Amino acid sequence: MHIKTVICDIDGTLMAPGGGLYVSEQVKQKMIDLQEKGILIILASARIFQGVLPLAYQIEMDKYGGYILSSNGTYAYDMKHKKMLFCEGIQKEDAFEMWNLCRKEGVDFGIAQPSCMVASGFSTGFYQDHFNCDIDFMITTRPQEHVDKEISKCMVSSNKEKIDIAYPVLKENIESKYPYVVVRSTDTVLDIVKKGCGKKEGLQKLMTSVHLSFDEAAAIGDGNSDALMIQESVFGATLENGSALCKQYADMITPSYKEDGCLAFFEKIMDL
Repeated sequence: MHIKTVICDIDGTLMAPGGGLYVSEQVKQKMIDLQEKGILIILASARIFQGVLPLAYQIEMDKYGGYILSSNGTYAYDMKHKKMLFCEGIQKEDAFEMWNLCRKEGVDFGIAQPSCMVASGFSTGFYQDHFNCDIDFMITTRPQEHVDKEISKCMVSSNKEKIDIAYPVLKENIESKYPYVVVRSTDTVLDIVKKGCGKKEGLQKLMTSVHLSFDEAAAIGDGNSDALMIQESVFGATLENGSALCKQYADMITPSYKEDGCLAFFEKIMDL
């Protein structure tokens, strides 16, 4: 088995869920060691791009090469050449309509832009997510004046109680009218992305475009959105905190993120 590429989820895998911008020094060094051995790293996360980029710089992917797949698989970026490879985006007009729909439901709406998150408010979900993203929030009642670039995804934020009520309503109204899906990412945040997008689909498009193969890739993740990339890769791993579906497909189960269990996976890859 020859591994050329390692695909890593972030939250619940490389660090605690919502653990901030950076991994521990031990994880950082092991990921640099992998790259020094000639193994390419792909960071695949539901986070928006600005929540993944600081970590990519921490582990020196700009030096060694590698790719970011962010926003639930909709946005791909080449670290070495510092350029976007693709964005399976949301149309501006649709985003503005969904903004109004969410405001009527009493929850905040955010539009992910390269320079900032254009949002209707800074409620609980956005406040918590801000800890994981190196991005400013532009709070406005006039999103049309501030949205001028590609939209990788939209987000809905509030407290848990309001999201509990709004989620089924928004899911039904948005998915029946627009080519997007509404996913509950946390108790206080919903993600809205293009239908047919996900980590597996994004990885397939990314890897095809840069001539990589799952037959020479290893993957590690903890959530159901990671399960298919674990299944597709020639060697897949999850952690003790991983979902039942991840454990079903995994070739290896490591200790939990609380014990930096990903280190055991990295050490295994170094020995293959």
